Amino acid sequence: MGHLNFYAGIDNTLRMLAATELLIWPPAEEKNIPHRYTGQAILDHVANIGAALKDQGITNGQKVLLALPVSFDLVGSLLAVMAIGAIPVLPPAAASRRNWWQLLRQQQIKLIITGQKPTILQRWATKLLSVRFLNIADLNLIATAWLVPQNVPATQAALITHSSGSTGKPKFIVRSHRVLQAQHQVLKDVFPPWPGQRDFPLFPNILLHNLSVGTLSILPQIPWPNFTQLKPAEIIRQLLHDQVDSLTGNVYYFRQLLTYLPYQPQQFSKVKAVGIGGSPVPENLVNALNPFFPAATFYIIYGSSEAEPIAVREVAESAADPAQGYPAGYICAGLECRIEPLGKLIFQDKSTVTVGEIMVRGAHVATATPADWWASGDYGYIAADGKLYLTGRRGNERLHGGVQHYQIEHVLLHQPGVKQAAARATPTGFDLYVTGAVPEADLRATLGVYFPVEIFNKIYFRQELPVDDRHHSKIRYDQLK
Repeated sequence: MGHLNFYAGIDNTLRMLAATELLIWPPAEEKNIPHRYTGQAILDHVANIGAALKDQGITNGQKVLLALPVSFDLVGSLLAVMAIGAIPVLPPAAASRRNWWQLLRQQQIKLIITGQKPTILQRWATKLLSVRFLNIADLNLIATAWLVPQNVPATQAALITHSSGSTGKPKFIVRSHRVLQAQHQVLKDVFPPWPGQRDFPLFPNILLHNLSVGTLSILPQIPWPNFTQLKPAEIIRQLLHDQVDSLTGNVYYFRQLLTYLPYQPQQFSKVKAVGIGGSPVPENLVNALNPFFPAATFYIIYGSSEAEPIAVREVAESAADPAQGYPAGYICAGLECRIEPLGKLIFQDKSTVTVGEIMVRGAHVATATPADWWASGDYGYIAADGKLYLTGRRGNERLHGGVQHYQIEHVLLHQPGVKQAAARATPTGFDLYVTGAVPEADLRATLGVYFPVEIFNKIYFRQELPVDDRHHSKIRYDQLK
């Protein structure tokens, strides 16, 4: 299928914009000055790391584990590994020691890049597998000649990451150079960059995309090892100070911002675009954010690392009926989508629609060939107007009374006082789990408006519901108690 290297596009942009500021990284301490990086600074860092990788004997096609926190060093290491034709591997979120050991063995890792010296135990364990360490803090930071991207087969893995693990154990996600390039092109087509754009991305794939198109990325002040400890006030301060034009994030992130937004007097009238994804997006989340970003167009982005994006919805108006599921918008151009039938949904007006697992294929889907279908693990349907709706997740897809669990959860999340909601399908109906101070009678009354009351079992009130370790937004149905 020919040769290419996804990094080549980034390299070309960095060279053309060598004197342009492309990355602003927040300091470790709030009161310190942010770190600012031009195209040249990024190229220099990539060159230094690339030289060290070559000194370690890393060659085309070998795998390198990036055991680094989210940082400029992580970005530089990922790009350097990719540039020399090797394969960067990112560990799953909140990986245990067992996860690390399995990862080293299964992926046949040749080198681990760390930010500190390995312990004696780590050295002993990895010696058994002939794995070497590179401590990035030991690098000689004198810029060498910029790297020339090495051509590799288009089908060679460009990046290995992991799923969120929302349905159990995180699984490997392998994206080839061909797929990464195609995903980048789709993002560019769907969200065209504009001159002078100042973007505030939460998702790592958006950072890589921004480097490809030359858009300035301003990273949010996030305590990445403890994402749930983020400080909304600090992020809001950044949005104001850095004159942000666009931002993306997941449901948890924006819910946290909403805990502070009502207590600060300013609107963000400079923001033109807000993208929300990473998990199903409740309609009322967009409604709550709207007043604070009066000039922004809101987008709901549905996809997966294997197929990013699948569908995009420009939120022009609120969906009328939350019981229809989560509206995900129109399927992206160049992508084929079909529904693998599971059964029939029955709506309030007694109309029905075929529901099943969402299957996609196309150039930007991480399958062996573009002709192969990929099973998303999500369930839904395509409405008469061509829009995609999400109604369930694999492992919890059982229908009762023509209803799936996402429909129930979406309705519950519109009930005032409900913070989290989960509906677990059992052989006899749905067990409901809710966080928030809402009388059970009120919940049942609301559900009765939309669904047959006989499909509901008990309602359990909890302090919090289990969620995935990456987005902190996807319910772990296997852990509900």
